[in-house]
Amino acid sequence: MMPNIDIRLNIVPPTATAQQKGVFVRNGRAQFFVKAKVREAENFLAALLRPFAPLAPFTGAVELRATWCFPYRKSEPKWRTAGGAYLPHTTRPDLDNLEKGLLDTMTRLRFWLDDSQVAQKKTNKAWGESPFLEIHVREIAAKGVQ
Repeated sequence: MMPNIDIRLNIVPPTATAQQKGVFVRNGRAQFFVKAKVREAENFLAALLRPFAPLAPFTGAVELRATWCFPYRKSEPKWRTAGGAYLPHTTRPDLDNLEKGLLDTMTRLRFWLDDSQVAQKKTNKAWGESPFLEIHVREIAAKGVQ
């Protein structure tokens, strides 16, 4: 069994996601491309995660837990942020798009062989006093059907 991977990056998480790809039409066919802003966000995340990549990728089922915490909005009333409470993040980027970018980056860095190995996940996004991105990866042992 591989050891767990626990990562906490005290950063403002990138908000550009893979869903923000560009498209143009050439010879009657749609051509998709990765916008510079998205590429920069993916490369930024990859650079931060590279030191945490395992020597050998996970080969079995994996559980992923991730939390994106963005800084409070400037418009947030002080009574809501008193005491550093986390507030649900209810605007873009969408959580599933954040997940996809993270999974693609971690696959590229060989945390696992393929992101289809992620059999369980729990992800959150919030606003908070101190922004961060927290990631936990662990191997899941096979169990009988219940």
